[in-house]
Amino acid sequence: MPPPPENRPTLLKVARAAGVSLTAASMALRNHPRIGADTRRRVQATAKKLGYKPDPHLSRLMLYLRANKAVKYQETIGFLSDNARLEEWRGYSQADYYLGAADRANELGYRVEIFHLRMPGVTSASLNRVLRSRGIRGLLVSAFREPNASLELDWPHFATVACGYSLSRPRVDHTSTNYYRAMLMVTERLAAEGSRRVGLCLKASDDAKVLHLWQSAFLYFQHQLPAKLRLPIHEISEKEGNLRTWLRVTHPDSIISAGCDFPQIYDRTAGRAAPTGIRYVNMNIHHADARSLGVDQDSYLVGRQACSHLVALLHRNELGLPEHPQITFTEFRWVEDWHEWHRAWQQRNTRLSAVISGCA
Repeated sequence: MPPPPENRPTLLKVARAAGVSLTAASMALRNHPRIGADTRRRVQATAKKLGYKPDPHLSRLMLYLRANKAVKYQETIGFLSDNARLEEWRGYSQADYYLGAADRANELGYRVEIFHLRMPGVTSASLNRVLRSRGIRGLLVSAFREPNASLELDWPHFATVACGYSLSRPRVDHTSTNYYRAMLMVTERLAAEGSRRVGLCLKASDDAKVLHLWQSAFLYFQHQLPAKLRLPIHEISEKEGNLRTWLRVTHPDSIISAGCDFPQIYDRTAGRAAPTGIRYVNMNIHHADARSLGVDQDSYLVGRQACSHLVALLHRNELGLPEHPQITFTEFRWVEDWHEWHRAWQQRNTRLSAVISGCA
């Protein structure tokens, strides 16, 4: 049974018992870095001993008041890119990750600074020095070129959120598109629209970067089909002489591309246009052309969500590697009209060009 109102532990009682001001007690309970670690621990132990619980109504009021104040600059977030320069971002998810994160950071009073991991002379030691000297505590890690990537930094000094799954070590919080659900949606949609022989053209390294979720969902879909309709998965390799053989043997009426684009690969390797009469779908519409429908992974939204999560960690002063890493999924979008999608993408790419030229 809760104590009577007059005996209920309040923030003022916690502050007096801990020997700090009311403001200092509030900041200590929120793990604010301006309050020393010893003081934070003392205030938090006092609050626990007294049985103090924040008033949810007051918390909502304070959240409202903070949200309606003019946003002031808080601090800078580091954006780690597995590239040597910005020009390499064109056509890849890194651009949308960055633009989404930068927009969200600006709304919250933060700014985002880009650090290229492949820039000549950059080492873990030099990057650590630069980040620490600039007072950067929060890191957003963009996708890596290859799966199972690792990164060595002084992690106890940073709160970190990674975009996608390609960073395997260390284990940090991730924000990602729901790749498994996206593949299930595509296969179910094709089946509902009458496709009976659905094939999958897969780039193995890209499937590994998404923890083989594309292939797993496709195999689950196939498991529900009669054996004669389970077409073998075609893995893209450097030598594509067997592409036409796979097409001739399997006779697909729909082809899903994951980590590649079947029509463009066929054009290049066969020396003629990919067959018509087949429905082409791409799991990342960025890779496709107008012959394909597909999935917009909405990497811009992934970047926004990653930034929101990182700022929440910074507000709670939760630095270092998490004991139990979290994964936050964002929803994808189905693209029926490639031309409409491409026009919107070109507008975003114009913003990237401004960043590259130093105009934004």
